[in-house]
Amino acid sequence: MEPLIDFVANLGLFVVGLALRALAFATILAVLAIPILLVLGGVEGFARLRRRLLGVTRVGTMSWRPGLYYAPGHTWVLPRGRAVTIGLDDLAQRLLPGLARIRLPQPGTVVRRGEPMTTVKADGQETWIPSPVSGTVTAVNAAVGRDPSIVHRDPYVRGWLFRVAPADDAHETLPREESARRWFASEAMRLQRMLEHELGYAAADGGELILPAHELVGSGRWREVADSFLHAS
Repeated sequence: MEPLIDFVANLGLFVVGLALRALAFATILAVLAIPILLVLGGVEGFARLRRRLLGVTRVGTMSWRPGLYYAPGHTWVLPRGRAVTIGLDDLAQRLLPGLARIRLPQPGTVVRRGEPMTTVKADGQETWIPSPVSGTVTAVNAAVGRDPSIVHRDPYVRGWLFRVAPADDAHETLPREESARRWFASEAMRLQRMLEHELGYAAADGGELILPAHELVGSGRWREVADSFLHAS
């Protein structure tokens, strides 16, 4: 009888020991995870606050940032000293679902307004993006080159593409502020109508513009849709 009692007692101690170890391990994980979650939450919270302070707002189903010049090919231009920063607006990044690669120009490259400045690969399809200015590339966003999804998450701030020393002031003739907002709203509506009427897809879902993958549209038709916006002049 005594061996049985000893076995049960030892088994109980073993089970309690395992439970205590598991509890200690879970506590350590929680202690380690809390700072990580706080940092990640803080980063995302800071990003949201920054966008709010910059005035990023909704125009129809898309986000729009004031204070920028907007080019017909859905790039934006932000003057900073002797250079301008260039990126893709929210409509452009939505035309590129599954963005997998952005081939950025090297510093020192000469770009010309309306001509290809970079190529992107999205959803297995490749297209080019026209430069909104003429000039010489002075810097590129290496983070976007490594992780193109940044353009989707934050097209107006962290998702910038590169900087150019402009050859002239032609970018100052591009729409800005209220005229840019009206143009952007009309372009967003044009895209929604194209998807719903011409392609037969319900584009809006809970306020968001949902674009079908190119496999559903057909690669040729997808290119026509993308090019009609990205290659406008």
